[in-house]
Formats: sequence, C-alpha cells, structure tokens
Amino acid sequence: MVEEKRRFSISNLFRQTTPKPADRKVFNPGIQEKDNSYMLTAPVIYHIAHQSIIVRTCVTQLKNEIFRRGYTWEEKFVLKCDDCSKEHKTPASQCVECGSTNLSKPDPNQLKYASSFMEGYVNKSEQLFIDVLKELEDDLNIMDDAYLVMVKEYFLDNDSEVMMHRIKEIYRGDPVGMHIYADEMGERGNKGFTCLRHRDFVVEDPIGTCEQCGGSELYPVHYVNRVNGEEQYFLEGEVLHFSKYTPSRLYGLSPMITLWNSVTTLIAMDNYINSSYTKARMPRGLLAVQTRNIESMKSFWKGVKEKMEQDPHFIPVMGIESEGGKGSIEWIKFMDSLKEMDYVSVKDDLRDRVSGFYGVSKIFMADNSSSGGLNNEGMQILVTNRAVEMAQTIWNNYVFPFVTKEFGISDWVLKLPPSEEEDEIAVLRKREIEVNIAASIKNLGFEIDMDDEGRFSYTKPEPKPEPETKEQEGDVELDPYAGTDIDASQLGQMQEEMMNQGKKQDNPATTRNKPSMDSGPDKRFSGLPEAAGNQNVDKRTERRVG
Repeated sequence: MVEEKRRFSISNLFRQTTPKPADRKVFNPGIQEKDNSYMLTAPVIYHIAHQSIIVRTCVTQLKNEIFRRGYTWEEKFVLKCDDCSKEHKTPASQCVECGSTNLSKPDPNQLKYASSFMEGYVNKSEQLFIDVLKELEDDLNIMDDAYLVMVKEYFLDNDSEVMMHRIKEIYRGDPVGMHIYADEMGERGNKGFTCLRHRDFVVEDPIGTCEQCGGSELYPVHYVNRVNGEEQYFLEGEVLHFSKYTPSRLYGLSPMITLWNSVTTLIAMDNYINSSYTKARMPRGLLAVQTRNIESMKSFWKGVKEKMEQDPHFIPVMGIESEGGKGSIEWIKFMDSLKEMDYVSVKDDLRDRVSGFYGVSKIFMADNSSSGGLNNEGMQILVTNRAVEMAQTIWNNYVFPFVTKEFGISDWVLKLPPSEEEDEIAVLRKREIEVNIAASIKNLGFEIDMDDEGRFSYTKPEPKPEPETKEQEGDVELDPYAGTDIDASQLGQMQEEMMNQGKKQDNPATTRNKPSMDSGPDKRFSGLPEAAGNQNVDKRTERRVG
C-alpha cells in the first residue's frame, strides 16, 4: 500500500521555541526583592565597608587608578560607507564590501551637546560626570550593584507618542532603594506599565490607557525606586543596572558578604587597640603584696611616687617584714601583649585576603616592608593594573555604549584611557617602523597618502596605456643577428677585433725593448713536423741570441 503524502497545513509553519530556564531567585512577579539569606541588609553592608580602613583603602585606591586619566572621546571608525554602512578601521578609497566610493568620516556635530553637557555639572546637585562615575564604582565594589539614572525630557506629539528626548541630568541610583521590575522569568518590561506624565501608578494591562490623561499610551516599567514610603517608576533607557564581580539575571553578590569574617575581625582588632590605649582600658595586671602593715605599705608607695615624679630613673628599695621571715610578692596578669597575641602577623594575613580579592597590591596601601622577587614594585603594579583594566572593561563595554546610545551618538565612542601612560620612546619607535613600511611600499609602486591623524593609506595606480605609433612606410629592415646570442651593443667591439686580426704590422719590432706582436709558428723546430713544435709561444718574451 502506497503511503499518502502529508498534506500542507498552515500549522506546520508555526515556530517552536526552547523553554526559557526559570530562575530560583525570582520570588514573585513585579518588584524583585534582593536575597537576604545571609541576614545582611544593604545599609549594614555599607556601614561595615565604610568603617573598615582596609576596605576603604582598597576601594579608594582602585577608584583613583580607574579614573586617574579621566575619559576621552574616540572615533568609532575611520571611514563609513553610506551605501552599505560598512565601517572601515583603516583609510580606504572605496568600500571593501560593495565597492562604493561614498565614504564619510565621523560627524563631529554629534559631540556638540554631549561634550558640552559633560564638561559642566550633570545635575542640579552640582556634580561632575566623573563624580557620578566614582560613586557608581564605589557601589560596584561594595554592593556589586550600580544604577545609572538619566533624567530625560520627552517631546510628545498630539497623540502622546514620543517623538524625541533630551537628557537633562544624570544621577547615581542608590542600590538600597532601587529594584528591578520583572516577571516570573526575570524579564523586564512585561508586568508593569505606567504613563509618562503620571508615574505614581502602575497597571498590569499593556493595552490599557492612562485614566488621568484620558487615553495616553502606557510604557513598560523596568525599574522602581522605593524610598520614604513612595515608589518611583522608570522606563526603558532611563536606568542602567550593571554588576562587576557576580553579574546575573537580576542582582549581583556583594563582595562584603564573602569578606565578612575577615573585615569584621579587622574591625574588632582595631577596636581592641583603641580600647587598650584609652583611659577606659583594662589594666595590664595587678601587683599583690602580702603584708601585715598596710599603712606602712601605703606611705611607702606614696613616697615612691613623689620621688618618681622628680627622678624617673629612681629605683625604689623596699623591705617587707613578716612573721617567720617569710613573705611573697605575686604578679597577676590580666591581658597578653600584642607580641604575645601575634597581632601584626594576623592582621597582615587578613589584610592580604581583602586586598587580594580587590586586586590592590601592598605598594598602593603605603606598605613598602616587603620587596624583591615576586614582591617587587614592578610586579605589584602589574597585578593592580590588571584589576584596573578589568574594571575599565566594564565601563567601556557596558556603561559607555548605553550613554552614547541615549545621547544619539553613533560615530564616536566614550572610553577610559589606560591608567599607565604609554612610553614616549616606544611610541616614536612604532611611528618610525610605520614610516619605514610606508617607504618600502612606495618603492613597490604604490601611492602613499596620509590623513590628519597620521594614518597611511595605500593605493595601487592604474597602468598607463602605451602611446599608439603610426606604421612606417617602406620596407622594414631586418636584423641579421635576430635569433642569435649576439647583442647589438657588442657588435662594434667584435668588428674592431676582426679588423685588428687581419691587419699586419708595418714596422715589426727589432729590439728587445720593443717586442714583436707577431705570433707565428716556432722556428726552432724547423724541419720537424708541425705537431712537434710548441705553438703556444709568445715571442714578446723571447730574446735574440748572437
């Protein structure tokens, strides 16, 4: 029995997708609360981090190195094709994709508003842009959650649709009150919707409209700030949340939770030293003297104190009288010394654990006690530079692209330059190598051009067409030596040698001072066969005898 072909059905065209993995940290749809399984709230974590001198030193030094050279604007590309939007990183005369010559450079007009906005205060709290970035870096190192809030001014049409926006201010969002607004899968913008004009309410129906505006469109909510008993809702593009050490679908994990025991131990050690050197400290010990005459003991120590005030080097001598000639003095110890408790080595070990997590070397903490080998200054600076480079990667790859996108900048990128400046000698040597390569390529027949930034571009010139010549009238003279190995430049020399060989000398030399040039057969073997004589004789070397 022949099987029938399966008939076509529109249901066969439906796309099937893989189920999205659920996250166990998503407790309920809507406002996502942070995981407090460690019984440590955000205010407590901030308090401990600000109280610890080791944590503050690591965070401050790392922050200073990251933003030591500020920020710069760089070209995203050298040339861009207007037809296929191909971005070229090197100078070119035509597009490598489509071959079009409609190439354009980055538009400097895109930076007018953004550069002028960031040069001054970015909010009404009179904060610079770099100050806001440093606040966010502190949030990353303490809570591993940072929120960049951009206050926008929207321009709506008659139908309450957003036509354009302009960034008016930039703030740092407090991780204590900022929360993610997501659904059961942890996706933002699917559960809550609010109005641009009235953000004091939120609905779950995406098709609904604002009741206060009379029909304004609703926009999805991505973040919410809960502070002072109120809730502020933020839309997409207004808030950027990012983590550094433990990025996840929702929130990061605070490094202070990992370092909690070490940090709190260091704080307790500092408090112990503080109490030991204040007036409320416990006495080191007690000197107990067994005697039957207490009054005599008191008067003796009173006299000793008066003499000690006059002479600090006075050594008192005391005799104790007792029945039977026996007595004792006992020293009762209350607390150990710092050396006996091994205080310094324990504190160094805990400090190394905290600084090792953040990647800050001892040399950045004003500790020059150890040097040489793996502890030399160059190696310590290299370790810290790697931690700084990792932190700058977060800003260059995640934060700044979001900022440039919201400003409408597509031809330029915002970057943090490396903390260590480049060697000027190495830069000059690199430039020398580039110039030598350009000269070598020019010798191969290419045309070299240099733009305003000093970048070289190479083009191959088109071959020039050979000029057309008129055909000469008459017979064409043939070369008799064509097809032979005789060169025309040697023809004259060959003719001169042939003429010299056929020409005889008119006045042959008759003296030894003028040897003859004739090289005839040897006459000393006359009468013998010709083969018996030596024919390879130059008569210019012979002498006449007799």
